[in-house]
Amino acid sequence: MKFNHTFIGRKLIGENILLLETVGRKSNKLRKTPLTYVVIDEGYLVAASYGGRDKTPDWFFNINTDKVKILVNKEYKDAKPLIVDELEKEEYWKLLTDFYPTFNLYRSKTERDIPLVKLVTN
Repeated sequence: MKFNHTFIGRKLIGENILLLETVGRKSNKLRKTPLTYVVIDEGYLVAASYGGRDKTPDWFFNINTDKVKILVNKEYKDAKPLIVDELEKEEYWKLLTDFYPTFNLYRSKTERDIPLVKLVTN
């Protein structure tokens, strides 16, 4: 699938990219967001980093539902979004930054707490 001239659901510039589909909480319109992910036992881990901006990305506020859809490796899946709690956060942050050290740069650019989200498919 193409999204903004980029192939989604496979590696792009050495990174795994999935497409998160949500419904806008205000607009009620379908929203599609490409996100870097790490595979975890329950499904996929993503970060609401927004490139280290001080604003939390809109997609994060649109996931307060029981299910979202994701496109990974050319396959659509239903997923349940779960925000990683503080007790698990450092462990998952390390997992994420082991794959993508750039997230440490994002974290250093902002004073806000960057939420991590598990997209549970199992």
